[in-house]
Amino acid sequence: MRLSEWISVNMEAVLQVWEDNAKDLLHDKSASKVERRDHAKAMLLSIVHEMDQYQSERQRDDRGAKTPNLDEASISSRYHGQERRQLGLDIVELAGEFFALRSSVVELWTQDAFDLRPSSLGELVLFDRAIDQALLGSIESFTEEKEKQERSFLSMLSGSPDPAYLVDLSGRVVFANIATAVLLGRPVNQLAGVAVADMWPEQDNDLPSQFETVIEMKKTLRGEVTAGTGSEKRWYEYIYSPVMDASGLVEAIAGAARDITERRKAEAEIWRHANYDLLTDLPNRRLFRDRLDQQTRHSERTGAPFALLFVDLDNFKEVNDTLGHEAGDQLLKQASKRLLGSVREEDTVARLSGDEFTVILLDIGDLAQIEQLARGIISELAKPFDFGGGASRVSGSIGIARYPQDGKTPDQLLMHADQAMYRAKKNGRNQVHSFSRIQPDQQKPDLAEPVTSA
Repeated sequence: MRLSEWISVNMEAVLQVWEDNAKDLLHDKSASKVERRDHAKAMLLSIVHEMDQYQSERQRDDRGAKTPNLDEASISSRYHGQERRQLGLDIVELAGEFFALRSSVVELWTQDAFDLRPSSLGELVLFDRAIDQALLGSIESFTEEKEKQERSFLSMLSGSPDPAYLVDLSGRVVFANIATAVLLGRPVNQLAGVAVADMWPEQDNDLPSQFETVIEMKKTLRGEVTAGTGSEKRWYEYIYSPVMDASGLVEAIAGAARDITERRKAEAEIWRHANYDLLTDLPNRRLFRDRLDQQTRHSERTGAPFALLFVDLDNFKEVNDTLGHEAGDQLLKQASKRLLGSVREEDTVARLSGDEFTVILLDIGDLAQIEQLARGIISELAKPFDFGGGASRVSGSIGIARYPQDGKTPDQLLMHADQAMYRAKKNGRNQVHSFSRIQPDQQKPDLAEPVTSA
C-alpha cells in the first residue's frame, strides 16, 4: 500500500497522534480543538492528493525522481500560514505543527510497515518533500501576512493624529509617529534612540519613574500631562502599556497620547458658568458658599480669624426703574470692580443675587480694622456711576460678622452679617454695622430667615 493510501485509510489514527504531539504548541491561541484538528486534516488531504498526482505522472513518464507538483498543497499551506499568523502564533510554533504532523505519520507508518522495502522508503522521501514544500509555503505566507500587518500597523500609527511611540526599557525611542515628532519638535527620523524624558523637560510628571512602574507592575498606566506654556499650553491624556515577550517579561513600553485641550477648555467653561456670575464675573452664590464652608473648616482647625461682609446697594431699584435694566447692569459691573479694588487679592468678593454682594476677609479679626475697610467700600460705592449718557449715585449698606465671635458655622455667619446689614439700612443706609455692636434686643433669632431690603 502506498503511503498516500495508507494516510487516507488511517487518517483518524494519524490525527489522534498529531493531537498528542502538538497539544503543547498552540495553548490558548487557537480557537478550538476541532479547528486545530480540521486544519491538520486539510493539510494531510492536500499532501495526499499531490503525492497521488506525482505517482500518476511518474507512472506515465518514468524519467526518474522529480520535484512533485504541489500547487494544491501550496495553496492550502499558504492559507494555513496566514491563519496561524492571525491566531498569534510565532514562526517556531508554526514549524512545530508541521514537525508534529511529520512525526505522527512516520511513527505510525513505520510501526505498520513491518517489512520496510526501498519502495516504502521512497514513499517516506516523497512525503518528506511534500511536508517540506507545505512548510515552506506556510512560512512564506506567514511572513507575508506578518509584514502586511506590520506595514498596516505602522501606516496606521504614522498617519494617526495622536502621538504614538514605542520605547525600550531605558526609556529611549524605538519608534515614533509623525504626531509625536510634531509634539516634541524634532524630525521623526531623529527620534530613534533618544530618551523621551530629555525631549519633554517641562513635563510635570516623572517619566522615568512612570516607565519603571509599568515595567515592575506589568500594568497599563494612564494620566494627563501638559505641553507648552501660556497660550500655547495644551493638555494630553496619555497611556503607557507594557509590551510582553513570550516568557511574560516586559520588553518595551508602548505610549500613546490624545490632545484633550478643547475638552479641558469646555470643562473649564462649564465649571465657570456654574460657579461665576455671568454679568459681573464674580463668584456666584454656589462658589461663595463653597469658599465660606472651606474657610470655616480651616479656621476651626487652625483658629485663624476671618470676617464676612454682607453688602447691599441702596436705591438700586430706582436706577433700574428710571434708567432701565441696561443701566442697572452697568452699575452692577462697576460696583463689582470697586468692591474688588477695595480688598486684597486673597479675599473673596461674590455676587449673591440682584444687588447683594458678600466679601470674605481672610486672617483678620480686629473689628476696628474691619470697619475701616468696610467704610472704604462705602466711600467707593458713593462715588458717581457713569453710564455713558449720564451718571447716577447710589450708596451701600454693609453688615459685618466675624468668626468666631459672631458665629462658628457658615449659616450663622451669613445670617448675622445679613442682620447687621439690615440694621445699617434701618439706621439710614450708607452705613456699616457689625453684628457685635447690635444690642441683644435688636438681634433677630438665629432661626429666622435673613431679611434684606433695597
